[in-house]
Amino acid sequence: MTAQVFATRLGLVEVAAHQRWTCSQPLAGFEELREFVLLHVASQGPFLWLQSLELPELAFVLCDAACFGLRYAPTPDLDPAGLQAPPCVLVVLPSAPGEQLRVHAQAPVLFDVAAASLRQQVFEPELVAGDGAWVGPSACAAVDPGWAERIIEVQPLAPAARGA
Repeated sequence: MTAQVFATRLGLVEVAAHQRWTCSQPLAGFEELREFVLLHVASQGPFLWLQSLELPELAFVLCDAACFGLRYAPTPDLDPAGLQAPPCVLVVLPSAPGEQLRVHAQAPVLFDVAAASLRQQVFEPELVAGDGAWVGPSACAAVDPGWAERIIEVQPLAPAARGA
C-alpha cells in the first residue's frame, strides 16, 4: 500500500501504512476515533503528537513516561516493559507562564508495535512509581528501531500557515 496524505494540526503529512496506529480500545471521550499517527518535531525534544487521522484538528501531546520519572508495574494481563515502545503519558501544557507541565500519570498510552495498536491503560496508584515531575529526556529509555520507524518526523508550520 502506498502512502496517503492527511491534514493534521501540523500541516499535510504523508503517512505510510506501517506508520498508522489503530486503537485496540477507544480513548476515553473519543470513542469514535480509531486511527492515529505519531508526529515528532525535532525542535520539541522528546514530545510527540498523537494525531487523529479522522479529525485533523485533534492531536494530543505525549512524552515517554520516564521523562517524568514514572514507571509502571506489571499487572496480571499486561507488562509495560514487554512492549517495544515506552509507556507515554498525555501532557497537559501550561495555560499560564510559570506553570509546570502536568501529565496523566495513572493513564499512559501504551503502544503495541507488533500489532500497530495503541490503548490508554489506567493503572492503580500502587502500580505507578514516581511523582510525575519533569526529570528530562536523559531519563528516557533507548528508542527501539521498530518504534522509531513508526514515528513521522515533521517540520513545524510557520505562524502564517497556522492562521496566526
